[in-house]
Amino acid sequence: MNQFKNRKVFDSIITNGLLIIICFLMIYPVLYALMTSFKTLGDVMTIPPTFFPPVWSFEGYEKVLKSDMFRIYLPNTVINTILSALITMSFAALAAYSFSRYKFRGSKALQIAILGLMMIPGLTNLIAIYRIGGQLNLLSTHLIIVLVYSTSGVPFTIWIIKAFFDAIPREMEEAALIDGCSPLMSLRYIVIPMAMPGLFAGFLMNFVGFWNEFLSAVILLSSNESRTATVGLYDFQSQYYQASNIITAACIIIMLPVLITLIFGRKTFFRAMLEGALKG
Repeated sequence: MNQFKNRKVFDSIITNGLLIIICFLMIYPVLYALMTSFKTLGDVMTIPPTFFPPVWSFEGYEKVLKSDMFRIYLPNTVINTILSALITMSFAALAAYSFSRYKFRGSKALQIAILGLMMIPGLTNLIAIYRIGGQLNLLSTHLIIVLVYSTSGVPFTIWIIKAFFDAIPREMEEAALIDGCSPLMSLRYIVIPMAMPGLFAGFLMNFVGFWNEFLSAVILLSSNESRTATVGLYDFQSQYYQASNIITAACIIIMLPVLITLIFGRKTFFRAMLEGALKG
């Protein structure tokens, strides 16, 4: 008995120790960037470098807040990300509901084909998208990047949401239909509220992915007025290649909206992921 208890304590210590080490390795670069963002340019150039700033300064944040990053790039990112995530969720929810409730010839094949779309690298389509966008005068506009983001996010989101729709009893919809609801009304008032954790999880995953996307944005958004935050950060690296305090301040500012969203939505997100794994 004592041997079993000692073994259990030993396993717990090893597991917790490994988790602490892994968390430290993941968090340390973020903490170092945060500390660097509060340094002056002179402190950044100090050799050997220090972890904590000798003198706390907001010089980096002042530069970023007065630059195009805060006035142009971040607002563009907010518009593109939120619109794309909402459009993706709308189409994915309707498609997932159709696959969950209506069985038709070729349904399985179509679902597998949609799953196969997730395996295609996005880079293979960018040349064609760039040529089409140029011919339609859509380059460097919100429309083209929202369309690219939305279409790329729909296949994966369909599979996330479908598991939640499958778990909702059909009897509840049938009762709503008997009471006079149309199929769309039962979807709106019965199914969507019950599947809201899954919808939120899909929205959050798309929000994070679209916010951090770089490749499509750097190719399709060439004008300064249309660039997103990730593309603007790329320009910052060439403009302030020695001023690490300004670059890290820009990184922290770009990271904050996603971090705040994850903090406030973490309970719903993790519950949805757990329920989706069990239901799937």
